[in-house]
Amino acid sequence: MGLTQDLLARISGLSRSTVNAVERQSISNLSIAKAVALLESIGLSMNVTVNRSAMSPFRKSAPLSRSALERAAATASVSFEHAMNAKQLEVALLTGEAPVSLLAKVVDQIHIEKAMPRAQVWNQMRNLAHELQCYRLLWQ
Repeated sequence: MGLTQDLLARISGLSRSTVNAVERQSISNLSIAKAVALLESIGLSMNVTVNRSAMSPFRKSAPLSRSALERAAATASVSFEHAMNAKQLEVALLTGEAPVSLLAKVVDQIHIEKAMPRAQVWNQMRNLAHELQCYRLLWQ
């Protein structure tokens, strides 16, 4: 993503020394809250997996999830009366209406579908944010 330890610390709300210790794999005790804050700031998360064989046979299975771009459009469209156009979605994503985890999934989808390196997608998003004068810490 091209973030420095200092910027990542500011985005996640952790100290730079904590970010440094995690990066070096030398931290002795990282709380779940700090781990979640750090992971979410770079678009990752921790998940609990349910043992499906232990679930009730009467429980319906979860619906198939939509693509990251579809979810991004839905997330950004919440405050609009009509469906958003591409420019509106672009501005909404870059101004912080979408969580970093969703932006990361969009980057992954573009990487997979268009064979574009993730770093290049992040750099293009960062350049676009600068052009649009977005001041979110992620884009610094």
